Amino acid sequence: MPMKHAYPVAVVCAGLLAGPLLAQNPLAIPPILVQDTFDLTVAPATREFYPGKITNTYGINAPYLGPTLILQKGDTAHFRVHNQLSEITTMHWNGMEVPPEFDGSPPREILPGETWHVKYKVIDKASVYVYHPHTMDLIGPQVGKGAAGLIIVQDDEEAQLPLPRTYGVDDFPVAVQDKRFSPAGQFIFGPYGDSILVNGTPDPFLEAPAQVVRLRLLNASTARYYVFGFEDNTPFHVIAGEGGLMAAPQTMDRLMLASGERVELLLDLGGMEGDSLLLMSYGSELPGTIPGANNLLWEQSILNGVDFPILRIRVGPPSADPVMEIPAALANVQPYPESSAARTRVKEITGMGMVGGMGAFMINGEGWDMETINDTVMLGDTEIWTYINHSNMAHPMTMHGGSFYILDRNGEAPAPWEQAPKSVVHVGVDDTVRVIMRFAEYTTDGWPLMYHCHNLAHINHMMWQFIVVDPVMDVPQVPSLGQVRVHPVPSSSTVAYDAPFPVMRITVMDMLGRELMVEAGPASPKSFLDIGSLPPGSYIVRFDGLGRSATARIVRE
Repeated sequence: MPMKHAYPVAVVCAGLLAGPLLAQNPLAIPPILVQDTFDLTVAPATREFYPGKITNTYGINAPYLGPTLILQKGDTAHFRVHNQLSEITTMHWNGMEVPPEFDGSPPREILPGETWHVKYKVIDKASVYVYHPHTMDLIGPQVGKGAAGLIIVQDDEEAQLPLPRTYGVDDFPVAVQDKRFSPAGQFIFGPYGDSILVNGTPDPFLEAPAQVVRLRLLNASTARYYVFGFEDNTPFHVIAGEGGLMAAPQTMDRLMLASGERVELLLDLGGMEGDSLLLMSYGSELPGTIPGANNLLWEQSILNGVDFPILRIRVGPPSADPVMEIPAALANVQPYPESSAARTRVKEITGMGMVGGMGAFMINGEGWDMETINDTVMLGDTEIWTYINHSNMAHPMTMHGGSFYILDRNGEAPAPWEQAPKSVVHVGVDDTVRVIMRFAEYTTDGWPLMYHCHNLAHINHMMWQFIVVDPVMDVPQVPSLGQVRVHPVPSSSTVAYDAPFPVMRITVMDMLGRELMVEAGPASPKSFLDIGSLPPGSYIVRFDGLGRSATARIVRE
């Protein structure tokens, strides 16, 4: 049976039990930056999280984690990302819709000593976003050592609402991580930790005023899910998801967040001066198929399947101009209607997590390959993506390129708090979850976008690529290791092709990206393709080899 209220032994320091949450360290609040051009330096550093233990870290403009960047919707943001690590890195703007060349996905590499110049117009809604490296095979370790920070986007709609927004006074970032330390005090990268850090602070407390306060809550852990709630079941009010405000606050006393999920909460502390609240994680309430539950098939941690404390909130006097009421209405939220979708894609997750590792998982039988484009999307289209989880573990699925809306889970409407714009969605075991997303702003132009599991212990293998092409232009530019020559163009029946690699699979799509033909290739570079069954028109043909892809345009007379 799950163990409840195990928090007297829930915090571990350098491999040794350190007792209950002592709430002896003031919660670190990252400084804010408001600049015309942000200089972000990723560099090695050290930090003393626990007395006498010096931990090697990565930071961004700081020894651990980075400053909170303030961006205004409609402005053009400029960044210079400096790599002072001894390894490659990059920078991704998690949840934001930016030109794909500046997305910072694995094809982008910033070499040691180099600087990457980034510029994009801020088109996202007011919310809290994350910046962090997205470097192939190094995402988890680099983020886990501290290379990450928050972005707060502001807009006119949010500014008109009576919400707390004085950063560090009534508006607080709360990034929760579980960490595992070696006896020498060094981070051990893995799916689960035994210590809790909040904004990099162990045993934290927060001094908050006796009024309505705003918590920008982020599950920043590698894999662990949290069931957040207060020890005395004090209610809180969810007002935003990863991509923007909700239509109205949703009152709750429990909230499960997967790795990478973010919400904004309002907490009414009015009349509580001199009192305190304890934010908990109720791990005993996690189903056994969710990372963080006490599942004996997975890597173990003393925090798995138990309840433990996160943050003590001590209530002091109100500020000079307090917000004292929870607003009844928030934003004009307009999900994309299901009828507007041009196509539906089905993504079936398979695999099994086992002892000693988090498992090898695939979507539609495919794993990660940087030279393979898994999906082609047409610019301007709205699409439904259906995630079906046949594996033995829950997965938080995310898509680059902006926010989506959850249509339903197992045929039922999503929970009210999930009806905000999202960029991460929990997909439980045996769940079928449908999301809808519009690809209206940018073509990929040689820089593919990613969709992947946000569990950072899975991400190196559970990642796939899609491109966005303009159907009125010529052949989409797919990252490839060569070009395929086809002739004759146009043709009434058969075209010959000559690829720079042995062709293992051929996919013919119309100019809306719909797959019309899929057939096995001859395992040789040269052969013929029969297009006699196709209606007259233009088509895109994708040729896939072992780790290589290329496209060509054909015309059926």
